[in-house]
Amino acid sequence: MTLEPQSQAVVDGFNASGLLPFLQFDPIEARSRVLALRPPRAATPAHEMLSVTEETVTTPDGSFSVRILTPRAADAGALMPAVIYFHGGGFFMGGLDETDHVVRQIAKDADVVVVNVNYHHSPEFKFPVAVNDAYAALCWVAANAARLGIDPDRIVLSGDSAGGNLTIVTCLMARERGGPAIRFQAPIYPSLDLRTRPKYASREQWGGGKFILRNDDIEWMLDHYLVSRDQGDDWRASPILAQTYAGLPAALVVTADHDPLADEGKLYADRLSADGVTVEYASFEGTFHGFVSFGGIVDAGTRAMKLICERIKQAVWP
Repeated sequence: MTLEPQSQAVVDGFNASGLLPFLQFDPIEARSRVLALRPPRAATPAHEMLSVTEETVTTPDGSFSVRILTPRAADAGALMPAVIYFHGGGFFMGGLDETDHVVRQIAKDADVVVVNVNYHHSPEFKFPVAVNDAYAALCWVAANAARLGIDPDRIVLSGDSAGGNLTIVTCLMARERGGPAIRFQAPIYPSLDLRTRPKYASREQWGGGKFILRNDDIEWMLDHYLVSRDQGDDWRASPILAQTYAGLPAALVVTADHDPLADEGKLYADRLSADGVTVEYASFEGTFHGFVSFGGIVDAGTRAMKLICERIKQAVWP
């Protein structure tokens, strides 16, 4: 199977950009080069919000910012459900502006407040700082729910790629620590296995260098994220190693078929089901890792965002 034409055009553009492979740069230079390629933000966002504010969350590892997007005024005396979103970017890049169009659509179409989390990046901050940030963000939202107009019983976690990893790990941490409560999870092409070159057919088939995310670049990212590679054996780094997923929130797991990480997402969905968790698995054909960020350019990304917003809305609204 080949990429569908819209996805192929995006992949061709990346391959012609000189940005890939990432490992030709140090991560800070690669981060700046990605930012330089990003188109300028539109003066008028596609989805207007009632309010967009930023606050600071302070942890023992340092402070990080969160951006709170509120799509509308709540009904009198009511609280809004919320999505806490963790961006992708191999743990070394990505941020609030890069995911602004995605989280605005979630806020508008799922009718939720979105808290977009700007967790610490590698190589400046290594594992488990991003993990600690993600769980701290959940605790901060729950503790500040009333002030933010958020219903603490209707919190959803979502994120793409590295952010999908943090979504799943935070669900596991919340279960292990007795909260805060999570209503639903929606990891998008998540990275679940951070061990050294784990054996998955999708890694062998799609990680050779044609489809943006490359096996060598994955290893390069992990060399900068982990203090030592044996940390990949920790379930907080590799949530596929968790002994059980029983008790986790219901899930939508989204993958792309031309993605080295596809098999990890499918295995996670299968194991959720085997452990009694309600799960929907959605694999989008003919597209690549990262496609959801290209909704409006890649039809598969538009369809995936529609599904994600629908499932979140169904989970948090009666």
